[in-house]
Amino acid sequence: MKSLSAKVTTLSTEVTEAAAAPSPTFVSPRASDRRRASTMAHWLIPAVVIACVIGSWQAVVVLLGLKSYFIPSPALIAETFVHNARTIWDNAVPTIEQAMTGFAIGNLLAVLLSIWFVHARSARRAFYPLAIILQSIPLVALAPIAIVTIGTGFATKVVMTAIISFFPTLVNMMRGLDSVDPSLVELFKSVDAKRSAVLRKLRWPSALPYLFAGLRITASASVIGAVIVEWIGGTQGLGYMVINSTYQFNTPLLWASLVASSLLVLAAFGLVSVADWLLVPWNRTSSTVEV
Repeated sequence: MKSLSAKVTTLSTEVTEAAAAPSPTFVSPRASDRRRASTMAHWLIPAVVIACVIGSWQAVVVLLGLKSYFIPSPALIAETFVHNARTIWDNAVPTIEQAMTGFAIGNLLAVLLSIWFVHARSARRAFYPLAIILQSIPLVALAPIAIVTIGTGFATKVVMTAIISFFPTLVNMMRGLDSVDPSLVELFKSVDAKRSAVLRKLRWPSALPYLFAGLRITASASVIGAVIVEWIGGTQGLGYMVINSTYQFNTPLLWASLVASSLLVLAAFGLVSVADWLLVPWNRTSSTVEV
């Protein structure tokens, strides 16, 4: 009987892995050229649009003679960014630390709670509405409460960033854990597989694409949240640079700080996308067969 159970378990694992793995594709040279052209267009079109927007912006500022304190030109913003690179970096480091710490804590709690909710439906019915209520409170309203309660230090910014990162991952992870084929769950149960085995071999691989979909959102939102909290109450960071530049009417430095924040958001999104591509190979977009 033990031998039979082991065989069934092994077979179910192979079936699951085979279903998750992308099927091999055979692409003709003509189809390969079309795919290469499509990839180039995927990157080239946004680059051209961005270049046109920046060029138009520069032309409008120069032709209309707009003052730098009103709308600085992209060239002046770039010059300010380079000239104040050290200051921007010194303020970007705290923002990165706060965003990364809050991102890690918020997503870890979300993953653990989603696993608990999937295995304990009563806990899901009891505590999931509380998570929805917490998410419904605007950050600009929640941040002053956290500042009054905890202070304006590192802990407050981490707590706010963790709250931002928590809910999208919780929702996506719960959906991923519940997305497994019920017949496969019953197959595991028929051989007396433990919940840990079902989670490790069945639910977790199924949930990984959903998890990284949530991480893409929270990676960007964590940086934005850290900047907002620094803007509301902080003495350093990119958010502090934004509000300080506003008070000093240093509009070029204000825009340079926003550019730095945008670069951090893009970097966070890109890192999660690369991790998704490396760790979840069965979720890569596969090309269809073309002849």
